[in-house]
Amino acid sequence: MRCEGGADTGNQCLSDAQIRAMKVFASDIIFKPPVGSGEVRHAGFNTWGVDLGRPAGDSKLQATVNYLNLGSIAPAYPMPPNPAGSQSVPYHAGFWDQWARYFITQDPAFNSLSLDPTRPGKWRKRINELTRLQDINQTDLSAFADRGGKLLIAHGVADGLVPTRATEDYVRRVRATMGKQKADQFLRYYEIPGYGHAISTVFNASWDSLGALENWVEKGVEPGPQVVADTAGVPGRTRPLCEYPTWPRYTGSGDVNRAASFECARQ
Repeated sequence: MRCEGGADTGNQCLSDAQIRAMKVFASDIIFKPPVGSGEVRHAGFNTWGVDLGRPAGDSKLQATVNYLNLGSIAPAYPMPPNPAGSQSVPYHAGFWDQWARYFITQDPAFNSLSLDPTRPGKWRKRINELTRLQDINQTDLSAFADRGGKLLIAHGVADGLVPTRATEDYVRRVRATMGKQKADQFLRYYEIPGYGHAISTVFNASWDSLGALENWVEKGVEPGPQVVADTAGVPGRTRPLCEYPTWPRYTGSGDVNRAASFECARQ
């Protein structure tokens, strides 16, 4: 992956500077002190192994994959537009730009790239006020569960926009708050290898989640073994939908494109 000597020699490898940037993407942002909501970190992005599309760019999904992940042009101020073609600014850069300008500073002319979330300076108070409006720390879902609510969560491991580590952390906190036995009565969390943010050129997951939810809520039938199908990478390929922290592991025999050839493993 590293270019010889660490220099930028083209698109077939990464320079030392590019590798450092990728590591920053993958690293947690630590908030000292915590923000107003009580959060102490933002989980790092799934940079390594994220779906960046097919090398030849022959998928009709490629432009969307670019947009939702690292993009194809660097963020700048003013933030470049996102044309319909292959060139785009990362979607999360646009989120940050509008959050900084219209929510935090309320100044449309503010350079969003000048605001460091770990050292916000005079904007710390405003950030704390805004984060207190969110309910991300609400991990006691007893009222929801007691009314018969059921919750199915699925997250693609190749999601470059929302880190799976954040979802894992939330599910762990719900289980810790309510107790795993009670949480298991209304909550299921699945991770899907190869699947990106709502779309993917590698494993574009299709799953009858509504059917599973209806059976659970209306008929009392808990979600049993679930199967997820690929509609883009290898159309028709299937995998078992494994409840976190298990993952689909090939059994060593059988068709690699059939869910029956895989088992949900912990190691």
